[in-house]
Amino acid sequence: MQIPKRIGFTLVELLVVIAIIGVLIALLLPAVQQAREAARRMSCNNNLKNLALGLHNHHDTFGKFPSGGDHSTDDERQMWGWGAHILPFIEQGSLHDQLLVSQQDLKVTLDNSTLRLLTQTPLQVFICPSDPGGPLMNGGKSNLNSGTGRHFSGDANIGTSFRVAKSNYVAICGFFDVNHQKNNGTLYRGSAHRFADITDGTSNTFLLGERNLRCAQGAWVGNRNMPGSGPQGADYTMGRISRPLNDPQNDSNQCVEGFASQHPGGALFAYADGSVHFISDTINYSNDGVDGNATQNNTDPPVLDFSDLGIYQRLGIRSDGQPIGEY
Repeated sequence: MQIPKRIGFTLVELLVVIAIIGVLIALLLPAVQQAREAARRMSCNNNLKNLALGLHNHHDTFGKFPSGGDHSTDDERQMWGWGAHILPFIEQGSLHDQLLVSQQDLKVTLDNSTLRLLTQTPLQVFICPSDPGGPLMNGGKSNLNSGTGRHFSGDANIGTSFRVAKSNYVAICGFFDVNHQKNNGTLYRGSAHRFADITDGTSNTFLLGERNLRCAQGAWVGNRNMPGSGPQGADYTMGRISRPLNDPQNDSNQCVEGFASQHPGGALFAYADGSVHFISDTINYSNDGVDGNATQNNTDPPVLDFSDLGIYQRLGIRSDGQPIGEY
């Protein structure tokens, strides 16, 4: 009697097939992750583009850019930042009016228990999707500004646990400390510059840059303590280019006063002409000519020897008169 043939796979064959499938998945996953990151980076690029256009529209309306952070001589007083001032120009005019940005200091708005909650409104245009922290509407918690000392306690009677909505984009204040009133960037404490003041050319000057969760992000609404330096001062809305891009260290506020992103190899920056470019970690960097920690106070800054500065530093200064070159 003939024994019928059994149809099936041997154990060895099944193991081989499973192994092949595992190899294919291992090869496919990096490609999928790269595609997702490319999409996130494009979205982040578009955010910076829209914010730069918002700053341009502010300039067209008022004849000047907003300050990087509103000036105050009162220690601990919360003040509006550039992000709050451009709300009408990024389709958030209603929020701008509700917060009373044009009528009172941020401190007064925070003192109001109803208005205070509006400062926690997550705005997609200020959030880079590559930055960790959950989806945009994940209960709000994941979209508040993070990091040690990032609360908004100060003059306002709100305690030490209140935080506002985060921003992954901060203004370039220039070379000197983030609380300096005589800095050399375009958007700094109390600044009111016009296009005409950017003598290096708008295509050669940074306007905005990224900062991620590792470096404590920023806040679109404003600053907790404008006269104070980081991590509880003007760095909520501004950063300086005398700190290395994507600096792995955070000693002496190396990271929270600078720029960093989750994009591999660098970060995105918006220029004063409205364009957005990816800047590599390997860009020429040099603080030669002056101590990077100079002038923590608001006295006249020392004279910089611009010719000794790196390309990264020159891009963050509006009027150094130096050629940029390839980067």
